[in-house]
Amino acid sequence: MKKILILILIFGSLRILAQQTAFSLEEAIDYAVEHNIQVIKADNEIIKAKKKVWETTAMGLPQASGNISYQRFIDKPVNLMPARIFNPQAPEDQYIPVSFGTDQNMKWSATINQLIFSGSYITGLYSSRVYQQISELASVKTKQKIKEITARAYVNAALADKSLEIVQNNIAVLEKNLSDTRQMYQNGFVEETDVTQLEITLSELVNQKKFLENMKTTAYEMLNYVMGRNPDETLVLTDNAETLANKASDLRLLQSDFNPSNNIDYKIMENKVKSGKLKLRYEQSQMLPTVAAFYSYGKNAYHNEFNFFNSDQSWYKQSFIGISINIPLFSSFVNHKRIGQARIDYENTKMEFDNLQRQLKITHKKLVNQYINALDKLETKRKNMKLASQIESRERIKYNEGVGNSFQLNMARMQLYQAQQQYLNALNDAILQKIKLQNFLNNEK
Repeated sequence: MKKILILILIFGSLRILAQQTAFSLEEAIDYAVEHNIQVIKADNEIIKAKKKVWETTAMGLPQASGNISYQRFIDKPVNLMPARIFNPQAPEDQYIPVSFGTDQNMKWSATINQLIFSGSYITGLYSSRVYQQISELASVKTKQKIKEITARAYVNAALADKSLEIVQNNIAVLEKNLSDTRQMYQNGFVEETDVTQLEITLSELVNQKKFLENMKTTAYEMLNYVMGRNPDETLVLTDNAETLANKASDLRLLQSDFNPSNNIDYKIMENKVKSGKLKLRYEQSQMLPTVAAFYSYGKNAYHNEFNFFNSDQSWYKQSFIGISINIPLFSSFVNHKRIGQARIDYENTKMEFDNLQRQLKITHKKLVNQYINALDKLETKRKNMKLASQIESRERIKYNEGVGNSFQLNMARMQLYQAQQQYLNALNDAILQKIKLQNFLNNEK
Protein backbone atom coordinates (compact mmCIF):
# COMPACT_ATOMS: atom_id res chain seq x y z
CA MET A 1 0.00 0.00 0.00
CA LYS A 2 2.87 2.37 0.83
CA LYS A 3 4.48 1.72 -2.56
CA ILE A 4 1.17 2.37 -4.31
CA LEU A 5 0.79 5.70 -2.51
CA ILE A 6 4.32 6.68 -3.50
CA LEU A 7 3.61 5.84 -7.14
CA ILE A 8 0.40 7.87 -7.04
CA LEU A 9 2.27 10.86 -5.60
CA ILE A 10 5.02 10.57 -8.21
CA PHE A 11 2.48 10.29 -11.03
CA GLY A 12 0.54 13.25 -9.68
CA SER A 13 3.71 15.33 -9.40
CA LEU A 14 4.70 14.47 -12.97
CA ARG A 15 1.23 15.40 -14.15
CA ILE A 16 1.38 18.75 -12.37
CA LEU A 17 4.83 19.36 -13.84
CA ALA A 18 3.52 18.58 -17.32
CA GLN A 19 0.65 20.97 -16.81
CA GLN A 20 3.14 23.66 -15.82
CA THR A 21 5.42 23.21 -18.85
CA ALA A 22 3.18 22.13 -21.76
CA PHE A 23 0.65 24.59 -23.17
CA SER A 24 -1.69 24.77 -26.10
CA LEU A 25 -2.51 28.20 -27.54
CA GLU A 26 -5.71 28.40 -25.50
CA GLU A 27 -3.97 27.21 -22.33
CA ALA A 28 -1.18 29.75 -22.79
CA ILE A 29 -3.74 32.53 -23.18
CA ASP A 30 -5.66 31.38 -20.08
CA TYR A 31 -2.43 31.19 -18.09
CA ALA A 32 -1.38 34.68 -19.20
CA VAL A 33 -4.78 36.15 -18.31
CA GLU A 34 -4.32 34.79 -14.80
CA HIS A 35 -0.61 35.45 -14.21
CA ASN A 36 0.45 38.40 -16.37
CA ILE A 37 1.45 41.32 -14.16
CA GLN A 38 -0.62 43.84 -16.15
CA VAL A 39 -3.76 41.74 -15.66
CA ILE A 40 -3.05 41.35 -11.94
CA LYS A 41 -2.65 45.12 -11.60
CA ALA A 42 -5.91 45.69 -13.50
CA ASP A 43 -7.75 43.26 -11.21
CA ASN A 44 -6.27 45.01 -8.18
CA GLU A 45 -7.72 48.27 -9.49
CA ILE A 46 -11.17 46.63 -9.41
CA ILE A 47 -10.66 45.67 -5.77
CA LYS A 48 -9.50 49.22 -5.07
CA ALA A 49 -12.58 50.64 -6.83
CA LYS A 50 -14.90 48.44 -4.74
CA LYS A 51 -13.27 49.75 -1.59
CA LYS A 52 -13.73 53.27 -2.94
CA VAL A 53 -17.45 52.61 -3.39
CA TRP A 54 -17.72 51.50 0.22
CA GLU A 55 -15.66 54.50 1.37
CA THR A 56 -18.00 56.88 -0.42
CA THR A 57 -21.09 55.05 0.87
CA ALA A 58 -19.80 55.20 4.43
CA MET A 59 -19.54 58.99 4.25
CA GLY A 60 -23.35 59.14 4.32
CA LEU A 61 -23.67 56.75 7.26
CA PRO A 62 -23.51 57.79 10.93
CA GLN A 63 -20.07 59.01 11.98
CA ALA A 64 -19.04 58.74 15.65
CA SER A 65 -16.07 60.39 17.33
CA GLY A 66 -14.79 60.65 20.87
CA ASN A 67 -12.71 63.27 22.66
CA ILE A 68 -10.87 63.33 25.96
CA SER A 69 -9.05 66.43 27.20
CA TYR A 70 -7.16 67.41 30.35
CA GLN A 71 -6.23 70.98 31.31
CA ARG A 72 -4.06 72.39 34.09
CA PHE A 73 -3.74 76.15 34.50
CA ILE A 74 -0.30 77.50 35.22
CA ASP A 75 -1.76 80.98 35.48
CA LYS A 76 -5.52 81.04 35.69
CA PRO A 77 -7.28 83.69 33.63
CA VAL A 78 -8.31 86.80 35.51
CA ASN A 79 -11.53 88.76 35.02
CA LEU A 80 -12.26 92.28 36.28
CA MET A 81 -15.45 92.63 38.24
CA PRO A 82 -17.00 96.01 39.25
CA ALA A 83 -16.09 96.75 42.83
CA ARG A 84 -19.68 97.84 43.56
CA ILE A 85 -20.74 94.19 43.38
CA PHE A 86 -18.88 93.61 46.61
CA ASN A 87 -19.02 97.16 48.06
CA PRO A 88 -21.90 99.43 47.01
CA GLN A 89 -19.92 102.42 48.25
CA ALA A 90 -16.98 101.77 45.94
CA PRO A 91 -16.30 104.19 43.06
CA GLU A 92 -18.02 103.42 39.80
CA ASP A 93 -14.78 103.06 37.86
CA GLN A 94 -13.13 100.74 40.36
CA TYR A 95 -12.68 97.02 39.46
CA ILE A 96 -11.51 94.04 41.44
CA PRO A 97 -9.46 91.23 39.72
CA VAL A 98 -11.20 87.89 40.22
CA SER A 99 -10.08 84.40 39.14
CA PHE A 100 -12.78 81.75 38.61
CA GLY A 101 -12.64 77.99 38.38
CA THR A 102 -10.29 75.26 39.56
CA ASP A 103 -6.64 74.72 38.70
CA GLN A 104 -7.36 71.49 36.83
CA ASN A 105 -10.22 70.11 34.78
CA MET A 106 -10.90 67.09 32.60
CA LYS A 107 -13.69 66.30 30.16
CA TRP A 108 -14.72 63.60 27.73
CA SER A 109 -17.39 63.63 25.06
CA ALA A 110 -18.81 61.51 22.23
CA THR A 111 -20.44 62.96 19.13
CA ILE A 112 -22.53 61.32 16.42
CA ASN A 113 -22.99 63.07 13.06
CA GLN A 114 -25.48 62.04 10.40
CA LEU A 115 -25.62 63.50 6.91
CA ILE A 116 -29.27 64.10 5.99
CA PHE A 117 -28.97 65.63 2.55
CA SER A 118 -26.06 66.50 0.26
CA GLY A 119 -26.24 66.71 -3.51
CA SER A 120 -22.48 66.26 -3.69
CA TYR A 121 -22.72 63.04 -1.68
CA ILE A 122 -25.43 61.59 -3.95
CA THR A 123 -23.51 62.33 -7.14
CA GLY A 124 -20.28 61.15 -5.50
CA LEU A 125 -21.91 57.85 -4.65
CA TYR A 126 -22.97 57.32 -8.26
CA SER A 127 -19.54 58.43 -9.46
CA SER A 128 -17.78 55.85 -7.29
CA ARG A 129 -19.89 53.11 -8.85
CA VAL A 130 -19.09 54.41 -12.31
CA TYR A 131 -15.42 54.42 -11.29
CA GLN A 132 -15.77 50.74 -10.41
CA GLN A 133 -17.27 50.07 -13.84
CA ILE A 134 -14.37 51.96 -15.42
CA SER A 135 -11.92 49.72 -13.56
CA GLU A 136 -13.79 46.59 -14.63
CA LEU A 137 -13.84 47.68 -18.28
CA ALA A 138 -10.15 48.59 -18.11
CA SER A 139 -9.48 45.08 -16.83
CA VAL A 140 -11.39 43.58 -19.75
CA LYS A 141 -9.44 45.79 -22.17
CA THR A 142 -6.15 44.76 -20.57
CA LYS A 143 -7.06 41.07 -20.80
CA GLN A 144 -7.94 41.44 -24.46
CA LYS A 145 -4.55 43.04 -25.13
CA ILE A 146 -2.77 40.30 -23.19
CA LYS A 147 -4.68 37.65 -25.15
CA GLU A 148 -3.53 39.18 -28.41
CA ILE A 149 0.05 39.64 -27.23
CA THR A 150 0.16 36.06 -25.93
CA ALA A 151 -1.24 34.74 -29.19
CA ARG A 152 1.41 36.67 -31.11
CA ALA A 153 4.17 35.34 -28.88
CA TYR A 154 2.83 31.76 -29.09
CA VAL A 155 2.56 31.89 -32.87
CA ASN A 156 6.06 33.35 -33.14
CA ALA A 157 7.42 30.49 -31.02
CA ALA A 158 5.50 27.86 -33.01
CA LEU A 159 6.62 29.36 -36.32
CA ALA A 160 10.20 29.48 -35.04
CA ASP A 161 9.89 25.73 -34.44
CA LYS A 162 8.45 25.21 -37.92
CA SER A 163 11.04 27.45 -39.61
CA LEU A 164 13.83 25.57 -37.88
CA GLU A 165 12.27 22.25 -38.86
CA ILE A 166 11.99 23.34 -42.50
CA VAL A 167 15.60 24.54 -42.62
CA GLN A 168 16.83 21.31 -41.02
CA ASN A 169 14.91 19.28 -43.61
CA ASN A 170 16.28 21.47 -46.39
CA ILE A 171 19.81 20.98 -45.04
CA ALA A 172 19.33 17.21 -44.91
CA VAL A 173 18.07 17.15 -48.51
CA LEU A 174 20.84 19.48 -49.68
CA GLU A 175 23.55 17.47 -47.92
CA LYS A 176 22.33 14.34 -49.70
CA ASN A 177 22.19 16.24 -53.00
CA LEU A 178 25.70 17.62 -52.41
CA SER A 179 27.04 14.15 -51.68
CA ASP A 180 25.49 12.79 -54.87
CA THR A 181 26.78 15.73 -56.91
CA ARG A 182 30.32 15.27 -55.61
CA GLN A 183 30.16 11.64 -56.67
CA MET A 184 28.88 12.67 -60.11
CA TYR A 185 31.68 15.26 -60.37
CA GLN A 186 34.30 12.64 -59.58
CA ASN A 187 32.80 10.46 -62.33
CA GLY A 188 32.89 13.39 -64.74
CA PHE A 189 29.16 13.84 -65.18
CA VAL A 190 28.90 17.39 -63.77
CA GLU A 191 31.15 20.40 -63.52
CA GLU A 192 32.93 21.64 -60.40
CA THR A 193 30.71 24.75 -60.49
CA ASP A 194 27.71 22.61 -59.62
CA VAL A 195 29.45 21.35 -56.49
CA THR A 196 30.55 24.86 -55.50
CA GLN A 197 27.05 26.25 -55.94
CA LEU A 198 25.59 23.58 -53.65
CA GLU A 199 28.30 24.22 -51.05
CA ILE A 200 27.44 27.93 -51.03
CA THR A 201 23.73 27.20 -50.66
CA LEU A 202 24.40 24.72 -47.86
CA SER A 203 26.58 27.24 -46.04
CA GLU A 204 23.80 29.81 -46.22
CA LEU A 205 21.30 27.31 -44.84
CA VAL A 206 23.61 26.40 -41.95
CA ASN A 207 23.95 30.08 -41.05
CA GLN A 208 20.19 30.47 -41.29
CA LYS A 209 19.77 27.50 -38.97
CA LYS A 210 21.99 29.15 -36.33
CA PHE A 211 20.02 32.36 -36.67
CA LEU A 212 16.69 30.51 -36.28
CA GLU A 213 17.97 28.65 -33.22
CA ASN A 214 18.70 31.99 -31.54
CA MET A 215 15.33 33.34 -32.67
CA LYS A 216 13.61 30.28 -31.21
CA THR A 217 15.28 30.83 -27.84
CA THR A 218 14.22 34.48 -27.86
CA ALA A 219 10.65 33.60 -28.92
CA TYR A 220 10.26 31.06 -26.10
CA GLU A 221 11.66 33.49 -23.54
CA MET A 222 9.28 36.19 -24.72
CA LEU A 223 6.31 33.82 -24.52
CA ASN A 224 7.27 32.84 -20.98
CA TYR A 225 7.57 36.50 -20.01
CA VAL A 226 4.17 37.45 -21.49
CA MET A 227 2.56 34.50 -19.71
CA GLY A 228 3.95 35.70 -16.39
CA ARG A 229 6.58 32.95 -16.09
CA ASN A 230 10.34 33.14 -15.70
CA PRO A 231 11.92 33.52 -19.16
CA ASP A 232 14.22 30.51 -18.68
CA GLU A 233 11.49 28.10 -17.53
CA THR A 234 10.91 24.95 -19.55
CA LEU A 235 8.14 25.46 -22.08
CA VAL A 236 6.59 22.95 -24.47
CA LEU A 237 4.12 23.95 -27.19
CA THR A 238 1.44 21.35 -27.84
CA ASP A 239 0.11 23.31 -30.83
CA ASN A 240 2.47 23.23 -33.80
CA ALA A 241 2.20 25.22 -37.03
CA GLU A 242 -0.11 22.67 -38.64
CA THR A 243 -2.46 22.69 -35.64
CA LEU A 244 -2.50 26.47 -35.62
CA ALA A 245 -3.24 26.49 -39.36
CA ASN A 246 -6.33 24.34 -38.73
CA LYS A 247 -7.42 26.66 -35.91
CA ALA A 248 -6.89 29.77 -38.00
CA SER A 249 -10.14 29.29 -39.90
CA ASP A 250 -13.31 29.98 -37.91
CA LEU A 251 -16.27 30.73 -40.15
CA ARG A 252 -18.46 31.43 -37.11
CA LEU A 253 -16.68 34.76 -36.77
CA LEU A 254 -17.83 35.69 -40.27
CA GLN A 255 -21.40 34.65 -39.54
CA SER A 256 -21.64 36.57 -36.25
CA ASP A 257 -23.95 39.58 -36.25
CA PHE A 258 -22.07 42.63 -35.08
CA ASN A 259 -23.55 44.31 -32.02
CA PRO A 260 -21.63 47.51 -31.14
CA SER A 261 -22.75 47.32 -27.52
CA ASN A 262 -20.65 44.16 -27.04
CA ASN A 263 -17.46 45.91 -28.09
CA ILE A 264 -15.20 46.93 -25.22
CA ASP A 265 -14.45 50.36 -26.72
CA TYR A 266 -18.21 50.99 -26.98
CA LYS A 267 -18.66 50.11 -23.31
CA ILE A 268 -15.75 52.30 -22.27
CA MET A 269 -17.12 55.28 -24.19
CA GLU A 270 -20.62 54.62 -22.83
CA ASN A 271 -19.15 54.76 -19.35
CA LYS A 272 -17.33 57.96 -20.24
CA VAL A 273 -20.68 59.53 -21.16
CA LYS A 274 -22.05 58.50 -17.77
CA SER A 275 -19.03 60.08 -16.10
CA GLY A 276 -19.59 63.32 -18.00
CA LYS A 277 -23.22 63.44 -16.95
CA LEU A 278 -22.31 62.80 -13.32
CA LYS A 279 -19.70 65.55 -13.44
CA LEU A 280 -22.36 67.95 -14.67
CA ARG A 281 -24.71 66.89 -11.88
CA TYR A 282 -21.93 67.25 -9.34
CA GLU A 283 -21.29 70.86 -10.36
CA GLN A 284 -25.02 71.54 -10.23
CA SER A 285 -25.24 69.96 -6.77
CA GLN A 286 -22.74 72.51 -5.43
CA MET A 287 -25.60 75.03 -5.45
CA LEU A 288 -27.80 72.86 -3.22
CA PRO A 289 -27.83 73.08 0.58
CA THR A 290 -26.18 70.49 2.81
CA VAL A 291 -28.13 69.30 5.83
CA ALA A 292 -26.62 67.33 8.73
CA ALA A 293 -27.73 66.38 12.25
CA PHE A 294 -25.56 65.74 15.28
CA TYR A 295 -25.80 64.58 18.89
CA SER A 296 -23.18 65.05 21.59
CA TYR A 297 -22.88 63.69 25.11
CA GLY A 298 -20.08 64.28 27.62
CA LYS A 299 -18.99 64.87 31.20
CA ASN A 300 -16.74 67.46 32.84
CA ALA A 301 -14.83 67.33 36.12
CA TYR A 302 -13.07 70.14 38.01
CA HIS A 303 -10.56 70.03 40.88
CA ASN A 304 -7.49 71.72 42.24
CA GLU A 305 -5.76 68.33 42.62
CA PHE A 306 -5.32 65.53 40.06
CA ASN A 307 -7.81 63.07 41.50
CA PHE A 308 -10.15 62.68 38.57
CA PHE A 309 -10.07 58.90 38.84
CA ASN A 310 -11.15 58.80 42.46
CA SER A 311 -14.51 57.18 43.02
CA ASP A 312 -15.87 60.21 44.86
CA GLN A 313 -14.96 62.61 42.04
CA SER A 314 -17.99 64.50 40.76
CA TRP A 315 -18.61 64.53 36.98
CA TYR A 316 -21.09 66.94 35.43
CA LYS A 317 -23.04 65.85 32.39
CA GLN A 318 -23.68 67.86 29.26
CA SER A 319 -25.51 66.77 26.11
CA PHE A 320 -27.11 68.45 23.15
CA ILE A 321 -28.67 67.70 19.79
CA GLY A 322 -28.65 69.92 16.76
CA ILE A 323 -28.94 70.33 13.03
CA SER A 324 -26.83 72.33 10.61
CA ILE A 325 -27.76 73.68 7.21
CA ASN A 326 -25.12 75.02 4.86
CA ILE A 327 -26.65 77.11 2.06
CA PRO A 328 -24.42 78.46 -0.74
CA LEU A 329 -25.62 81.98 -1.51
CA PHE A 330 -23.20 83.71 -3.83
CA SER A 331 -19.87 82.66 -5.37
CA SER A 332 -19.35 85.40 -7.97
CA PHE A 333 -20.81 83.06 -10.64
CA VAL A 334 -17.96 80.52 -10.17
CA ASN A 335 -20.43 77.64 -9.91
CA HIS A 336 -22.31 78.79 -13.00
CA LYS A 337 -19.10 78.80 -15.03
CA ARG A 338 -18.15 75.34 -13.79
CA ILE A 339 -21.57 74.03 -14.71
CA GLY A 340 -21.20 75.55 -18.18
CA GLN A 341 -17.83 73.86 -18.68
CA ALA A 342 -19.16 70.49 -17.48
CA ARG A 343 -22.15 70.78 -19.82
CA ILE A 344 -19.85 71.43 -22.81
CA ASP A 345 -17.67 68.45 -21.88
CA TYR A 346 -20.77 66.27 -21.60
CA GLU A 347 -22.08 67.33 -25.01
CA ASN A 348 -18.69 66.71 -26.61
CA THR A 349 -18.52 63.24 -25.07
CA LYS A 350 -21.95 62.39 -26.44
CA MET A 351 -20.83 63.43 -29.92
CA GLU A 352 -17.71 61.27 -29.57
CA PHE A 353 -19.94 58.36 -28.58
CA ASP A 354 -22.14 58.79 -31.66
CA ASN A 355 -19.04 59.02 -33.84
CA LEU A 356 -17.55 55.89 -32.27
CA GLN A 357 -20.63 53.83 -33.16
CA ARG A 358 -20.17 54.72 -36.83
CA GLN A 359 -16.46 53.97 -36.64
CA LEU A 360 -17.09 50.56 -35.08
CA LYS A 361 -19.32 49.50 -37.98
CA ILE A 362 -16.64 50.50 -40.48
CA THR A 363 -13.92 48.78 -38.45
CA HIS A 364 -15.99 45.59 -38.27
CA LYS A 365 -16.28 45.40 -42.06
CA LYS A 366 -12.57 46.13 -42.39
CA LEU A 367 -11.56 43.36 -39.95
CA VAL A 368 -13.90 40.86 -41.60
CA ASN A 369 -12.41 41.61 -45.01
CA GLN A 370 -8.88 41.39 -43.65
CA TYR A 371 -9.66 38.03 -42.04
CA ILE A 372 -11.19 36.66 -45.25
CA ASN A 373 -8.22 37.89 -47.26
CA ALA A 374 -5.80 36.37 -44.74
CA LEU A 375 -7.55 32.97 -44.97
CA ASP A 376 -7.56 33.10 -48.79
CA LYS A 377 -3.89 34.05 -48.79
CA LEU A 378 -3.06 31.23 -46.37
CA GLU A 379 -4.76 28.67 -48.61
CA THR A 380 -3.01 30.05 -51.68
CA LYS A 381 0.42 29.98 -50.01
CA ARG A 382 -0.22 26.44 -48.76
CA LYS A 383 -0.93 25.29 -52.33
CA ASN A 384 2.06 27.23 -53.67
CA MET A 385 4.36 25.61 -51.13
CA LYS A 386 3.10 22.17 -52.08
CA LEU A 387 3.58 22.89 -55.80
CA ALA A 388 7.04 24.36 -55.19
CA SER A 389 7.99 21.23 -53.26
CA GLN A 390 6.82 19.04 -56.14
CA ILE A 391 8.74 21.14 -58.68
CA GLU A 392 11.92 21.02 -56.61
CA SER A 393 11.59 17.25 -56.24
CA ARG A 394 11.14 16.74 -59.99
CA GLU A 395 14.08 19.00 -60.84
CA ARG A 396 16.27 17.14 -58.35
CA ILE A 397 15.34 13.79 -59.89
CA LYS A 398 15.97 15.11 -63.41
CA TYR A 399 19.34 16.51 -62.31
CA ASN A 400 20.39 13.24 -60.67
CA GLU A 401 19.38 11.33 -63.84
CA GLY A 402 21.40 13.71 -65.98
CA VAL A 403 18.51 15.20 -67.94
CA GLY A 404 18.34 18.44 -65.95
CA ASN A 405 20.75 21.24 -65.17
CA SER A 406 21.98 22.86 -61.98
CA PHE A 407 20.54 26.27 -62.84
CA GLN A 408 16.96 24.96 -63.04
CA LEU A 409 17.46 22.93 -59.85
CA ASN A 410 18.83 25.93 -58.01
CA MET A 411 15.94 28.11 -59.18
CA ALA A 412 13.42 25.46 -58.07
CA ARG A 413 15.14 25.20 -54.70
CA MET A 414 15.07 28.99 -54.15
CA GLN A 415 11.42 29.02 -55.20
CA LEU A 416 10.67 26.36 -52.59
CA TYR A 417 12.47 28.23 -49.79
CA GLN A 418 10.58 31.40 -50.70
CA ALA A 419 7.23 29.57 -50.81
CA GLN A 420 7.91 28.04 -47.38
CA GLN A 421 8.62 31.45 -45.86
CA GLN A 422 5.57 33.00 -47.52
CA TYR A 423 3.39 30.23 -46.11
CA LEU A 424 4.66 30.84 -42.58
CA ASN A 425 4.06 34.58 -42.95
CA ALA A 426 0.52 33.94 -44.23
CA LEU A 427 -0.16 31.57 -41.33
CA ASN A 428 1.01 34.19 -38.83
CA ASP A 429 -1.19 36.85 -40.43
CA ALA A 430 -4.28 34.62 -40.51
CA ILE A 431 -4.04 33.72 -36.81
CA LEU A 432 -3.48 37.31 -35.75
CA GLN A 433 -6.37 38.57 -37.89
CA LYS A 434 -8.57 35.99 -36.21
CA ILE A 435 -7.52 37.19 -32.74
CA LYS A 436 -8.19 40.81 -33.71
CA LEU A 437 -11.68 39.98 -34.97
CA GLN A 438 -12.43 37.91 -31.85
CA ASN A 439 -11.41 40.75 -29.56
CA PHE A 440 -13.40 43.25 -31.59
CA LEU A 441 -16.52 41.08 -31.35
CA ASN A 442 -15.73 40.47 -27.67
CA ASN A 443 -15.85 36.73 -28.33
CA GLU A 444 -13.98 34.14 -26.32
CA LYS A 445 -11.44 31.83 -27.92
